Amino acid sequence: MRYLRQISYAILLLLFVSQAWAVPTGRVRGTVKGPDGKPLEKVTITFQSSGEKPQKYTAVTNAKGEYIHIGISPGPYRITPSKEGYTPVEYGYIDATIGLSDKPFVADFKMAPVAAQGTLEQKTDQEPEQIKEAKLGVSLLNEGKLDEAIAAFNKALAIDPDLASAHYNLAITYEKKDQPEEARKHFQETIRIKPDFGEAYQAVGDSLMAAKKFEEASGYLVKATELMPESYAAFYNLGVSYSNSGKYAEAESAYRKATQISPNEPVAHYQLAMSLLGQSKNAEAKSEFQKYLELNPNAADKQEVLDLIKTME
Repeated sequence: MRYLRQISYAILLLLFVSQAWAVPTGRVRGTVKGPDGKPLEKVTITFQSSGEKPQKYTAVTNAKGEYIHIGISPGPYRITPSKEGYTPVEYGYIDATIGLSDKPFVADFKMAPVAAQGTLEQKTDQEPEQIKEAKLGVSLLNEGKLDEAIAAFNKALAIDPDLASAHYNLAITYEKKDQPEEARKHFQETIRIKPDFGEAYQAVGDSLMAAKKFEEASGYLVKATELMPESYAAFYNLGVSYSNSGKYAEAESAYRKATQISPNEPVAHYQLAMSLLGQSKNAEAKSEFQKYLELNPNAADKQEVLDLIKTME
């Protein structure tokens, strides 16, 4: 049973964004705060698309450090904060796919005065060595130089073992090298350092599902859904983990939430139908199978589904 996974790379800390069907327009909102937790006003937020048709939008934070932009064309975007005299911390930028649900995508940032990045003797354009190594690691990762990327991330972690971005990116690198246990270890380190980072919980859950450890995966995916209540992929993958554990009632609940978030995604309706069938809820299952075919009329398994519907009549 397939589950969803799509990876986007960012300079400092990566976010998982899973593939789904886009709605007509998207919305993004968020906050920008300083290192003391106070809101930052007049921060420019730029949304630059990386799709086939380049799009660019901007928003500016208000006195409460809040911003919102509506009417964004669906697609992949790079979200970047900028303010004179300040530099982003934790997230250099966020790569995201906008328009996955009818709820806004949330992108929060922290920024610090440039002078606060180093000691008093450092120039304002200097960065801590661990950040330089983390950025180098991302560049090497994007170039496919996996061993060199691992070395750079490990250098960053030797300086700062609690640099969540280095652990997360290192985990991605190990995944690309097909070393899932090493990847999982660093995803879990990310969780230790940033326990509110929902994407890391989903990454561990996905990794455990790939290892067919469905019961263990469910725990991480439940946490992912709690931290990302509008994530279609988190709920869908949670449903997959429950289905593979034979917990059809729990799977039904997860798939229903996935269909609410992204109602036009055919596969969620199909899996919801299968979870209902597993509970002998034939009438409800039939309705979901019909919805699946309505949304995906050229499905490769169309005849198989039609035959299954007939057995329930």
